[in-house]
Amino acid sequence: MSSSRHFIKPATDEQLKAEIKADVAASRKAQQELMSAGQYRMAARMGEDADEALDELNAVNNGTWKPRHV
Repeated sequence: MSSSRHFIKPATDEQLKAEIKADVAASRKAQQELMSAGQYRMAARMGEDADEALDELNAVNNGTWKPRHV
């Protein structure tokens, strides 16, 4: 998953939202694949990653999102 957004703020909120949505989709896909393979602990971790990205998306929508390391 991409974490560059925490070091360099994207130019627009739309770019930031697109990056976060891509992270959510990738995490959910990985979660499903891991569950199919019987890797439930890793699947749970991917679910947590997706939830964290959704929290970030809510922060962007609320205007409260800030990069962590800038």
